[in-house]
Amino acid sequence: MTNYRHRRRKRKNWTFEIVVAIIAVLLVCCAYAGKIDPQSFFLAPFLGLAFMPMLVLIALALLGALIWRRWLAVATVIVALIATAPVLKLFLPLNSSDEAPPVPADPTMMIKVMTYNVLAFNYNEPNLNSQPSATMRLILDANPDVVLLQEGTPGGVEWEEITSIVPYMNEIKQKYPYCYYGSEGLNIMSRYPFTTQSLGEPRHERSPLGYNRNNVSYLARAYDLQLPSGKQLRLVDFRLQSYHLSFGKNKNVRVSPDVKPSRMERMKRSFALRGENAAELRKIIDESPANLIVCGDMNDITASHVYRVIKGGDLHDAWADAGNGYSYTYNRFGLLYRIDHILYRGAIRALDAHRLAGGSSDHYPLMATFDIDIKE
Repeated sequence: MTNYRHRRRKRKNWTFEIVVAIIAVLLVCCAYAGKIDPQSFFLAPFLGLAFMPMLVLIALALLGALIWRRWLAVATVIVALIATAPVLKLFLPLNSSDEAPPVPADPTMMIKVMTYNVLAFNYNEPNLNSQPSATMRLILDANPDVVLLQEGTPGGVEWEEITSIVPYMNEIKQKYPYCYYGSEGLNIMSRYPFTTQSLGEPRHERSPLGYNRNNVSYLARAYDLQLPSGKQLRLVDFRLQSYHLSFGKNKNVRVSPDVKPSRMERMKRSFALRGENAAELRKIIDESPANLIVCGDMNDITASHVYRVIKGGDLHDAWADAGNGYSYTYNRFGLLYRIDHILYRGAIRALDAHRLAGGSSDHYPLMATFDIDIKE
């Protein structure tokens, strides 16, 4: 009887190691799920979204393993973390200020770029539109050189008609004499003059998710800046297909007859549509000049399939290169993910990247400072 109890106790002791091994395998699967096209395996993007929760879980497992001296479990966790290190670097960069590249002595050799989905400055929310915009105040206080906006304008509405930003119009014109307010919502506020062009194929019709497009819309817009240094630099602003988690509630959005009301169905379709958006945007990037900053609301996370397609092998992530720690830009529904991104390539280098908090949008802005004094 004593031997039986001893064997039973020994078998139960392996349960922790087995659980940790399962968590480790799931962490690796979540980290690299973005390599799979959602149209090939619809669960892949959901695995990607689970990466950070799985990382928290494996960190707790590691803590428990160290406390209880379960060394096999510790080794399993370490192997999993090493295997996912490239993805961890994107989600959780640890960039020391001591190792930061030197700042150019000439301020004209730097440019500070912000990307921000401003939710049309809450134009469709009477209680917020009736008071000065906290979102615009955040932008003006942050004082970037260039602001790339998504959902910057409601269809067919001029900025002078948006009550919440009317109090700031004089300040906007003083700080940013060069602006573009397009009805498609891809807008810019800039200290520098630029030429602009829409990118991608024009869209006149509703998407398969029923997104209401009252006007011709484009996937992306390019701005070729005329910098004091003479440096050639193109900025590309974009916004990809939304998840539509609150679909049908907004008075400007109606569900198409063929769309099921469940969030799961809407998410599955949005993953597929963003995959198409990503392929189109990648083609735009391939045809763009070498010195390029690509900013926008990707509506997808780091290391997702969409992110991997857009980033390709030539773009760098400003947050991974110059940010620090985990950060999120979406702030609703408890989905605290970084779905807004600043990518770049060419003879430029990210010096700093950080996320700002505040405003009244469902997104927070990202801002990055670039050294443009890199030799070609």
